[in-house]
Amino acid sequence: MTKNSNFLNKLLIFSLIWIVIDGVFRKWVFPGLSNQIFVLKYVFFALTFGLHYLQNRVVKKIKSGYQFLIVVFCFWCVFEFFNNQHNAPFLVRAFGIVIHIFFIPLIMVIPQYFNTLTKVEKMIKILGYLSIPIFAIGIIQYYLPSDHILNYLVNKNQKIALVSTFTRSLSIFTFVKIYNIYLLFVLLIFINYIYYLQHQNRNTTFYVVLSIFGILNLFMTASRLPIFILGGFLVISTSYLYLQIKSIRKNIFIISLASIIVGTTLYAGSESFKESVDAFISRVELVEHIAEKGVKGYSYKDRIIDRFQIFKFSEEAGWTGFGIGLTYQGTGNFLTNIRPEIQYEEEGERIVLELGIIGGIIVLLFRLSILLYTLKIFFKIRHINYAILTLPFVLYIIPPTFFLLNVTFNYFDGFVYWFSFAMVLTMQKIYTEDPIIK
Repeated sequence: MTKNSNFLNKLLIFSLIWIVIDGVFRKWVFPGLSNQIFVLKYVFFALTFGLHYLQNRVVKKIKSGYQFLIVVFCFWCVFEFFNNQHNAPFLVRAFGIVIHIFFIPLIMVIPQYFNTLTKVEKMIKILGYLSIPIFAIGIIQYYLPSDHILNYLVNKNQKIALVSTFTRSLSIFTFVKIYNIYLLFVLLIFINYIYYLQHQNRNTTFYVVLSIFGILNLFMTASRLPIFILGGFLVISTSYLYLQIKSIRKNIFIISLASIIVGTTLYAGSESFKESVDAFISRVELVEHIAEKGVKGYSYKDRIIDRFQIFKFSEEAGWTGFGIGLTYQGTGNFLTNIRPEIQYEEEGERIVLELGIIGGIIVLLFRLSILLYTLKIFFKIRHINYAILTLPFVLYIIPPTFFLLNVTFNYFDGFVYWFSFAMVLTMQKIYTEDPIIK
């Protein structure tokens, strides 16, 4: 390995860790430099992508439909950069380009670094150790007053979110939504990794404990969608593994039964679990009660329908939209007089407002093509160890495909989406190059 390659690998790992922990520095270490620190993640990844290109200097030919559609999408974003109907400042349009396409190069960089199962397992182990203090802080925050330093918010316009009498946890992150994505992502990995270790007769205690406290943290965020998505994913994962791995069907049944027993025991015997679950249920009931009084947008059903209706404002947006960056929350200070006077919130409708009907169609097509390509890879994997490790990344790609989770307007969600797809490509590469498989 050359010195440049070694530096690139270290820079990549540092960037991957930094995007998780930068909230520590934004909230508590240098709160006065929050905006500047926010930009650092982009600087580190830009350096990583640039160095990767300089070392390889290869532009791969388009071989798949998803690659073609990604290129089309990038060209459309460039077009929208110049589609400046509202005289948006250069900075707004530049941010628009960043939020839409910045993390796409991960699909080229990640497979080159994580080129062995050992490195993939090391990544999972690092996530595990990182999660220990993250989960601990999340639990502590839940019981602290909203004005405590651990509950500090970098956005002065944001209000502390409460659930019942508790503070909704966001741990080291700057928004509850970002913490939700982290929890959903790592719990998918940890729980499937437990089955992977179980299949190899290796100790699972560390990841079982992590998963329990991760689920506790998820209830402490009191967010409906991530909890329901995780529940659905657990059913899919368990069912798939039960059908595919005959040798551990008994263990899977025992683990599933034990999980129900442990969950019931924790709810009955642990104040933290009982209080967080009860507070979550209370929030769900309150929101649904408000919805029953005729307030639109509160019920779970309304929120899901809104997420699916990406062309809700197609008439206002037209074929080409208002221009890139105009609905991004981070550019609001620059757009007080020119932002569209429309009550938008969900990602799909914001994408169409920015990129128009054409842009919305392109985004929908390229996400569907990525999902189909991902499933194609997954179902070609015949070795169960590879399948188990690939499964969480495949599952994560499903919700953003249908706009249930963000890819564009939540930087961490966008990062996790492209990282997940990159990991599927990584597992395909490792699998096809494994001499034992060959």
